[in-house]
Amino acid sequence: MKILLILIKVFAIGALLIISNQGLAISDAVNREHFIDEYSSWISHLFDKGIAIVGYVIKSEWLPENP
Repeated sequence: MKILLILIKVFAIGALLIISNQGLAISDAVNREHFIDEYSSWISHLFDKGIAIVGYVIKSEWLPENP
């Protein structure tokens, strides 16, 4: 449950940062489209980086070496 709340907070903060950094007025349809494009691109990059990290962790050698 805590992980879900953390993810929701991260996604909400990301959305607010995109809106504030781009200076978007969400009441305008053109700005909403731009926000959706930017937000979906950000989430896509976030998941791509997450997949790369998980792949690196899976390929790592976790067992200690025997002397």
